[in-house]
Amino acid sequence: MNYVYMLKCIDDTYYIGWTNNIKKRLAAHNSTSSGAKYTRSRRPVTLVYCEGHNDKSSAMKREAELKKLSRIQKINLINSIKCGELLTIYDANENPCGNLPRNMVHALGLRHHVCHLWLIEEKNGVIGMWLQQRGKDRPLNPSMYDLAATGHIDPDETPLNAALREASEEIGIRFNENNVAILGTTEQSYPRPDGGFDDELVHAFAVRVDNEPNFNIGLEVERMVWISFSEFAKLERGAEFAQTSAGLIKASEVCCIGKGEWQAFEKHLKFNEKTC
Repeated sequence: MNYVYMLKCIDDTYYIGWTNNIKKRLAAHNSTSSGAKYTRSRRPVTLVYCEGHNDKSSAMKREAELKKLSRIQKINLINSIKCGELLTIYDANENPCGNLPRNMVHALGLRHHVCHLWLIEEKNGVIGMWLQQRGKDRPLNPSMYDLAATGHIDPDETPLNAALREASEEIGIRFNENNVAILGTTEQSYPRPDGGFDDELVHAFAVRVDNEPNFNIGLEVERMVWISFSEFAKLERGAEFAQTSAGLIKASEVCCIGKGEWQAFEKHLKFNEKTC
């Protein structure tokens, strides 16, 4: 994809350009000598507007059109997209470089950060984890099985606070941050069924509980199911089905858990089984 973008410079002026790699270009504008001459002396710059184009020629044509806009017209264009949930955009060095509407971020495949919370419980001497079955009306992966709590990280919110907030909103549990273990970060990218693309850095966390939680699930969650660590590992090794507390589930019904994250979680269990 080719991108036409607008940056707001530190001196309150605007820069318009095009690129076929928005993450690298944003990093160049803010940290290298390969960025535009105009922005080198006006750092840091913030991404305030972005469009996607299928080919270079249409992107360059649109770039020329936007450069002809007056300052007021540029501001009006920026304000026209400021609605709904905002997500922070990151460059190739994982530095934040602006906030844009969630639907635009997904449509253009812009880099953003999310949080995942693994909820661990041992039953009858068998260690396992809780999965949520996503609501049937969710726009992405309806009725599929996901980690206990997942979601986007709001602007100015820490990954840990985001994970705690999502747990409260989705499954009705307020965890103490001192009981949360950090698994680390992994990259995750995949096409969306709505035609967009998710390019995410996942901040993964784990919490261990001694007894079955008193779930108070929100509207986005259908139900919670428990699956043993060994059964879940079968899915990761290519098994078609796995046994859960609610019966068999298919591997194709499990979503949003990348190999890198699973490896981090498996290592965490192996070395921290008594403390996570």
